[in-house]
Amino acid sequence: MPFASFLSAPLIVVLAAFAAGVTLLQTRATLPDAPWTGLGLALFSIGIGAIVLLRLRSSVDKLQPTILIVFSVIVFSAAVCGYDYAAVRAQHRLADALPTEWEGRDIIIRGVIDDLPDANARGTRFSFAVEDVLTPDALVPSRIALTWYARSLSGKEEVRPELRAGERWQLKVRLKRPHASINPGGFDVEAWLLQNNIRATGYVRPDVGSNTSKNASAEPVNIQLSAFAGRPFDYIQHLRENIRADIRKTLHDKPYAGVITALVIGEQRAVPDSQWQVFRKTGIIHLVSISGLHVTVFSTLLGGLLFQLFRRMPRLTSRCPAIKLAVLAGFFASAFYVALAGAGIPAQRTLIMLAVVAFALWTQRTSQPLHTWLWSLFAVVLWDPWAPLTAGFWLSFGAVGWLLYAASGRLAENTANTQWRKRWQRNLALGFRTQYVVTLGLTPLLLAIFQAFSLVSLPANFWAIPWITLLVVPTALLGAIPGFSWLWIPAHFLLEILMIGMTWMAQLPIAMWQQHGAPTWSIFAAVFGILWMLMPRGVPIRALGALWCLPMFLIAPLPPPVGSFQATVLDVGQGLSVFVRTNKHTLLYDTGPGYHDDASAGNRIVAPFLQFNAINAIDTLVISHNDNDHNGGTRAVLAALSVRHHYASSFAEPEDDDEIRTPALTACIDGLGWTWDDVHFRFLSPPLDAASLRDINNKSCVLKIESPHGSLLLTGDIGKRAEKRLIERHADDLNSDILVVPHHGSRHSSTAPFVAAAAPSHVVYSVGYRNRFDFPRPETVARYETVNATQWRTDHSGAVRFVVGDKAFTAEAYRQTHPRYWR
Repeated sequence: MPFASFLSAPLIVVLAAFAAGVTLLQTRATLPDAPWTGLGLALFSIGIGAIVLLRLRSSVDKLQPTILIVFSVIVFSAAVCGYDYAAVRAQHRLADALPTEWEGRDIIIRGVIDDLPDANARGTRFSFAVEDVLTPDALVPSRIALTWYARSLSGKEEVRPELRAGERWQLKVRLKRPHASINPGGFDVEAWLLQNNIRATGYVRPDVGSNTSKNASAEPVNIQLSAFAGRPFDYIQHLRENIRADIRKTLHDKPYAGVITALVIGEQRAVPDSQWQVFRKTGIIHLVSISGLHVTVFSTLLGGLLFQLFRRMPRLTSRCPAIKLAVLAGFFASAFYVALAGAGIPAQRTLIMLAVVAFALWTQRTSQPLHTWLWSLFAVVLWDPWAPLTAGFWLSFGAVGWLLYAASGRLAENTANTQWRKRWQRNLALGFRTQYVVTLGLTPLLLAIFQAFSLVSLPANFWAIPWITLLVVPTALLGAIPGFSWLWIPAHFLLEILMIGMTWMAQLPIAMWQQHGAPTWSIFAAVFGILWMLMPRGVPIRALGALWCLPMFLIAPLPPPVGSFQATVLDVGQGLSVFVRTNKHTLLYDTGPGYHDDASAGNRIVAPFLQFNAINAIDTLVISHNDNDHNGGTRAVLAALSVRHHYASSFAEPEDDDEIRTPALTACIDGLGWTWDDVHFRFLSPPLDAASLRDINNKSCVLKIESPHGSLLLTGDIGKRAEKRLIERHADDLNSDILVVPHHGSRHSSTAPFVAAAAPSHVVYSVGYRNRFDFPRPETVARYETVNATQWRTDHSGAVRFVVGDKAFTAEAYRQTHPRYWR
């Protein structure tokens, strides 16, 4: 056996082992103590193993067992190398941190706007590269995310300048360390901040001068120092911003102007949620971003045009072949396109693949597709060890991986068997089979990541891929050339034609399959089953591979038994949302705050959590009162799920939206109750004479949930007066095992008599990290300490889940059960 051939397969394993080590590190709760030492030892082991293999290359056939042992050591060392390399990078990034003592304090900094600012009615959000800290002794990370609000916390309108990428500013800011809500099935914002090297978040303080003396003349602090910093990447950002402005000017308020912007410069924030829903339901969301497909087609078309041009220049091609020149020019043009588009993971992966192919052509070496794929995988995780935290990483590499696997067997065979057909028929059939392989192969990943996949993605992609890639994208890109901005109008027209069909498909009742979060082992079983199904023709009973996919769909979390219930206090920031489940029924108490525009805890936290737990309908929705932090996500919840019964304070305003089916609203009145699965629900407040209560918080719906094994009391935002009434009317009903603390632990609630009457074993404060109210108040915490209650805070614990049953009474915090080194 030739030594090079013997090395070929293990080299693939070594590259995969390194990537696996990097990925494993991103699942750890802590970082290793001395990753530099482990990295050095792993590299040393790989070097020694390589030397041994070179010395044994003349005896491959005789010493195969020895060589296999050496290879095993090298592969293990490669995995350790990847693990410790990622740890070193993580330690370095985490070291660039905001000290705790500087959270919430005014700091004056200088730096450059590092990305395209995103302006809306509430303010302007932007990334800021810190160059200098003017406040003595203050330490600020090198890159932060800021918001320049249009109004102050008091509601006063603030002067907000028009910000542009590449500007250098001096700003007075208040910062906090990276922190976000953590819930089952939710998006990990803290991981996203880490990957994007944003090590603190905050806001720009109003410019009231640097001198606090009332008699001193105020000097401006927030000032622009330079209109253009002139760093290398600033030129790209400046170009992206100009193109975005030109698109907005050309297309005005056309519905898909945001999509055109996303296709040209990768800026997706202007695409409304309603359009994202269409893209998700039809499975074409990958076409709206700058995907690997777009980069490949762009490189191929441009390379082909340049090849034809260079062929007609004999003086140039006499020194260098036209194919090499075309490949080189196509690669650099693709690199510019990727940079212009924001360098997302799919585009990075494709660019690296093109680099490998270009290198092979220049050096006249053959490059097998599998080797190209693995070298690209290696290079991506080497460049960005946090890439495995993104869905795009798995979906982009997964799609190419499935195509390579299928092409080695079934696709190649079918292509060979269709040589007699006309060329367009063969390409049509190959395109359909390719989309079939990708759709089938990515289904386990989509269910693992999103708990959903599109049932119409096969026909939708079969139409949308060539339409967007060959018509919309080239037309939109040509519009970026100065003087050709009018081309964005026909590009938008082409997109409108496509969206007619996509919208129709998205409205079909069968457009989406949504389900519970499948067990991890069932995902691996499904992958094995699909591998079996896609084996070459001739492999027996390939259809049986479908049986391995069934557990992924059929094995769902068991509901609590009759007489028991589960309660989860979601981490929604400064607000409240509690989900309660019995054997056959579900209840949602409050929906969390609304954030801005269409964003709320309802669509960012509550709906994903319910979907993750296979909840497609809510039996009862209770809105304690009409404050934004309790009712802000209601519209999004009603849009995402069907609700059978809706209770609210008699003074809460019902939703009024023709597009949302709102159930009849029933007032929650003292004494109203029902029983589900031997679990009793009863409202204890507000009373019938609640009109005498002037404070809307005291009119909150107070709900007591009681089973033979334990009880839960949900209190909304009631204060001292409502607590006094509860003690007078329901002194014997207040005692509870679990209490969601009234009004997030404010000093105007949780009076000593109420705490004594409730006497809870567990209390939960649903509060935001470093909230401006300083909830929970220390005096409130002290009162619950007098009854020896275990105290939970959602800002520290994430979502808190209670299981109240005959065999167990358990409490768990999501940050504790799912720890990660960056949390």
